[in-house]
Parts: sequence; C-alpha cells; structure tokens
Amino acid sequence: MGYTEEVAHECCLRLDLDLSEALGRRLRPDAMVVQEDRNLVMGGVGILNLDSHNGLDAAYQAIADHRPLPLGRYLLLRSRGDEAYWTYQAVVHDLEEKPSCRPGNVRRSLTAILNDALKRGMSSLSVEPLGMWRSRGLTVEEMVEAFEATILEVSLNLRSPIRLTLLLEDLDRLEEVSHLLRSRLLRKASRSFRTVDNESALVEVRQRGARLHCRFVPGSLSGYAVTCVDRPNPPA
Repeated sequence: MGYTEEVAHECCLRLDLDLSEALGRRLRPDAMVVQEDRNLVMGGVGILNLDSHNGLDAAYQAIADHRPLPLGRYLLLRSRGDEAYWTYQAVVHDLEEKPSCRPGNVRRSLTAILNDALKRGMSSLSVEPLGMWRSRGLTVEEMVEAFEATILEVSLNLRSPIRLTLLLEDLDRLEEVSHLLRSRLLRKASRSFRTVDNESALVEVRQRGARLHCRFVPGSLSGYAVTCVDRPNPPA
C-alpha cells in the first residue's frame, strides 16, 4: 500500500504491516510463518513436508527421535483443511528458559525461511511477531531489530521479488512497529532523498559493502521496500 507500480515489479523485498484479522480476507499468502517452541508445544498438528532434498532432514529426524529441535531452525507444514497456504514453524522459543527467545533465534530462523520460500517460488508470506510471547519472549524493540537485520541481509542476494507481511494485533501496536522500523532505518542511512514523483522517501543503507535502497511513504502506517542496487560480488 502506497508503493508505486514501478516498485512492485522491482526485484525487492517488500515489508508490509497489517492487522491479524486480515489473514484469509484481504491477505492470501503462499505461506504463513508462526512461532514455535523447540519441543513443538505451541502449534497444532500438521502434515510435515518430508522432502529429503530441502535441508530439513536433521530437524525431522529430531522429531522422530523425540529430541528438542535446535533454536533458529524451522519446519514446513503442508496446507490443511480449508487453508490455501503452507505453514512455516519458526523454532525460536525455549519455554523452559526466560527469556524464552533471543533476537538471534529469530534472525536465523526467518532468514532461512525466506531463502527457502524464494527457492520454492513463493512470492508472498505473512508472519507473526516472532519471538514475542506473553512476558517471556522478546520486547517489541528486540523483535523489530531482528526483523530489520533479516530483511537487510536477505535483500543482498535477492533474485526475485517477495512480500513479507507482519501481522499485528491492533492499530496501536502497528503504529508502534511502523515508527520503530523507520526510526531504525533512518539512523542507519548513509543518505536519504525524495523520489522523482515526490510521493515516497528513499533511504540508502550500506550493508556489507553493498548499497540498499529502502523506499517508504512518509506518514503511512506500513513498512518499506528494499532493493539492492549494487553488491561487491553479484551471485552467479
């Protein structure tokens, strides 16, 4: 919302914010990302995608052996019932510990999930506020920090566009997250300027020697779109 048609066709990672109630109504993603405990006590029962070539063998074997999963990993469940989307379970919590989650758990899991989704040809994912669970997990500031780090890292080697929508419980939380995302981005900026059409702001961020252009609409309650305009070593 608020992005130009040109941005929609760029090879960019687009982060949007929306309310949880939008899922299944105006939002119909290819996959939903939910948070999970390493002992799989938070989510429902689903059908595992037992593709031996998808790099999840160790996680699936741990389930079979009734061992806790490593934090920062994920599982992929096929769609079930009336659900049109698949479900990624991000293993980011250890409910036997307090805090139950660290930002690094979210970064590792979400980065791996986005890379896997891109390999599978997915273009749209919705995600819970990973790491935030009652009073035991991350603060909202830590969650935003983990999401920002993931988005900038994945954007470096992006070969096809993908949209990630963070679902939040109410407008107050949506406004808070939008403000935190943009304030962190502006603090990282090497420069910022208005686009030619003067409808959106463009912030340039340096990430591992590459230039990332982050575009957003000032005054709107949403995220931003990130495009890598150059990189030291382009992927083959």
